[in-house]
Amino acid sequence: MPVLWAIISLLLVFVSLAAVAVYTRRKRGLRSAGSDNKRPSYVNAAFRNSDVEVMLDHTVLSAPLQTVLDNLDVLEELVILLDPESRGIKNTKHLASLCSFSSTWITYTYSMKESRSPLRAVLEGVTSRNPDWTVGHLVQMLKRMERNDAIAALAKLRLDEVNV
Repeated sequence: MPVLWAIISLLLVFVSLAAVAVYTRRKRGLRSAGSDNKRPSYVNAAFRNSDVEVMLDHTVLSAPLQTVLDNLDVLEELVILLDPESRGIKNTKHLASLCSFSSTWITYTYSMKESRSPLRAVLEGVTSRNPDWTVGHLVQMLKRMERNDAIAALAKLRLDEVNV
């Protein structure tokens, strides 16, 4: 009888240690998913609508979406933020889906990733489909994706470039 209790006790200790190891590994995996990019992330920052309005001037929000494609510095930063596929972080694929692109088109666009940015293709597609879209439309999509880091990148659009 004491041998049976010893076996049961050892089994409980083993199961407990295994559960702690799985929990720790999952927690570490979630924490490192965003750190693969080696950049500070604003993904989980709680922005209010007024914060976006303060970050992005009304002139920028009402500028044509083409403004983002024309500003290579901002576009490059958005590509760096949105094109990589990181577990748990919404990316260009999600944006394309929100913009009603088919999954086939999205897959094809990502297959060409070595020669062309999927984000650039999405933005060009959106501007040709919806020429009336503004930077504000993109901001709303990014808010839905909880990508406040990308919204912060859009804040770098300069007003003098928008007014042209």
